[in-house]
Amino acid sequence: QPLMAIQSFAENGAILLERGKADKAGETLGRISDMAQRMARIIRNLRAFARQETAPASRVGLAAVVESTLELLGPRIADTGTRIDWKRPDFAAVVMGGEVRLSQVVLNLLSNAMDAMADVEAPVIRIRIEQDAETVRLVVHDSGPGISEPERIFDPFYTTKEVGGEGMGLGLSISYGLVQSFGGRLTGENAPGGGAVFTVELERAEELQ
Repeated sequence: QPLMAIQSFAENGAILLERGKADKAGETLGRISDMAQRMARIIRNLRAFARQETAPASRVGLAAVVESTLELLGPRIADTGTRIDWKRPDFAAVVMGGEVRLSQVVLNLLSNAMDAMADVEAPVIRIRIEQDAETVRLVVHDSGPGISEPERIFDPFYTTKEVGGEGMGLGLSISYGLVQSFGGRLTGENAPGGGAVFTVELERAEELQ
C-alpha cells in the first residue's frame, strides 16, 4: 500500500510541477518521503517477524492508527465506492502494541474487506473500538459474502482469491502473528446478519499517573 501511495503522490507531484505549483509539489514530495520511511519501518518489522523476533510493546493510540490507515487507503476507498462507518470512541483507546505492526494489521483487514466486497452493491465497512476493564477491541465488520472456511483463514497461503489474482494468502497469517507478537488476539467469523467480522483484541494500557 505505501508503494501505491508513493506512485500516486509522484504522479500528482508531476502534474503540479507542470502547472507551476511548486509549493504544492513540495508538499507532495514530503509525503513521498514519509511513505518511504514508513516502508522502511514495515520492512524491518516483517523481517523481524520472519525471524520470530518480537519488539517490546509500547503505548499506542488505536483510534489514531485507524484514522491514519483510512487516510492511506483513501484513494482505494473512493475507487471502490466503499462507505466507511467509523465512529471514534469517546474514551482513550490506548493499547499495548506496536504502531507500525498495528497499522499493517488494520490496513490488511480493511483491504481484505474491500476485496471481499468487490461484487457487492453499496459496500460498507463498519469499524468500532470497544473496551472493558482489561482489553480494547477493534471490530471490523464488512457487508460482503462472509468467510467460506472460518477455521482456515489464518493458515499460511490460504486464500479465497482466484488463482492468478493478487492474493498470496499471507496477509491474515502475518497479521495473526503480528497481533500475537505483542500479546494480542485476532479472530475472524461470520456475522449473524451477514458479512465477515474480524476482531483485534489488545491489552489495555495503564493510565499514566
